[in-house]
Amino acid sequence: MQSLKGILSLLILLSFISVANAQNLDLKIKEVFVTVEGEAVEIKMLYDVDPLRKIQFFLFGAMPIRDELANITDSEIEFTKVDLDEATFRIYFESENGTKYFPGIELGRCVNVYINVSGTTFLFENTTKVPAFYYS
Repeated sequence: MQSLKGILSLLILLSFISVANAQNLDLKIKEVFVTVEGEAVEIKMLYDVDPLRKIQFFLFGAMPIRDELANITDSEIEFTKVDLDEATFRIYFESENGTKYFPGIELGRCVNVYINVSGTTFLFENTTKVPAFYYS
């Protein structure tokens, strides 16, 4: 009975921690892969989360990570996959004077960003953002 109370107390505590930090997970982004596809940019982001966040992920799912990623840009994001160590999502181009425009993303830490356009990959080494660009 004591161990059941202890487990229940731990679950309640973790649920409060999850709610309090849902907008502030501080993902440790490792690498970003960007692929230009038609009307959108597909982004695959590899990251680490701390051990407490891993427990929260297993208990409550990917919603806190998804929420944080949704806040990295003002553009609409369509998620394909959100997992414990990576996320894949699409951001549709904006139209600016009839040209497709991607506004870029601030990453908050230095990482390698690979951008694939029509089979050619460009490496932005040790950068803090996915650069904005026009595409036609």
